[in-house]
Amino acid sequence: MKVILTQNVPGVGEAGAIKEVADGYARNYLIPKKLAAPATRGSLKQAEAQAEAIARKASKQRETVQQTASALDGKVVRIRARTGSENRLYGSITPSDVADAIGKQLNVTIDRRKVELAEAIHRTGTYAATADFGSGIVAQFQVEVASEAAGAFGASAPAQSGAGAGAGAGAGAADAGGDGDGEPAAGTPEGGAGTGDAASEEVAEQEAEANPT
Repeated sequence: MKVILTQNVPGVGEAGAIKEVADGYARNYLIPKKLAAPATRGSLKQAEAQAEAIARKASKQRETVQQTASALDGKVVRIRARTGSENRLYGSITPSDVADAIGKQLNVTIDRRKVELAEAIHRTGTYAATADFGSGIVAQFQVEVASEAAGAFGASAPAQSGAGAGAGAGAGAADAGGDGDGEPAAGTPEGGAGTGDAASEEVAEQEAEANPT
């Protein structure tokens, strides 16, 4: 008897498939369970149209999955983690962590159950990983784990605080004007007294020459 499967039946076929099965199997099991319907001329045309629609949908889904895999294949996914001595992690990097990082860095949504790590990740370093999307579609990528400690990624030194900056400026001024102990710097007159005395002596000498006694 020819029937059209309305649901997936293990060992028989997928929904929409047209199958030739034993009459008793069809009448006593498939049809009563609503797993299949008799293949009439009208239902065959309907089944063919349904099969084409299912095929188009499956093809589109496969194309979408392939695009997702291509966006991940060959990439490097970077994760920061807390570390202790000898670059050991506090805990481990899990497939769930990797899936989250993929979503944030590559804007690719992936089920953590599809992520497979080549080995357990308990230290910083670079590790191989794969994502199995099914139907033979697999993406291979790397997971790079680094310490989140300050400076590990080239963090710059903190800016000098206001108090520290003021102290530094004061010290600089002291160095420019003196030796820091209240004494004037070498070569700098104290209060300008030396310059005034020299000028007075020169004026006195000129007056003496102009008015000899």
